[in-house]
Amino acid sequence: MTKNNDDRIPIACSLSATDQAEREVAWRGLLRTSLLARERIPGGLRLTVRADAGPQLMALVDLERSCCPWITFAVDGASVAMTAEGDAEEALGQMFRVI
Repeated sequence: MTKNNDDRIPIACSLSATDQAEREVAWRGLLRTSLLARERIPGGLRLTVRADAGPQLMALVDLERSCCPWITFAVDGASVAMTAEGDAEEALGQMFRVI
């Protein structure tokens, strides 16, 4: 598991507004066509997509790791657990509208 959380890291995305909008489109496309499960877990949420969408999920997670270091990502095949601490957990939920 790769941990990206650090109490000193602000809850913020480093993407420009345009890049953030494009990333949201990419996530929505993946989740609209491939999402099998979206569930709340302690500290965040888990997304599971169809097995054939695993590489696309991994590519998006890799991009998110660089712009949102306050999120901890744990990828297991076609599933990713995303967690954060404190107020960051609520922000994460807002991003994916499940918490």
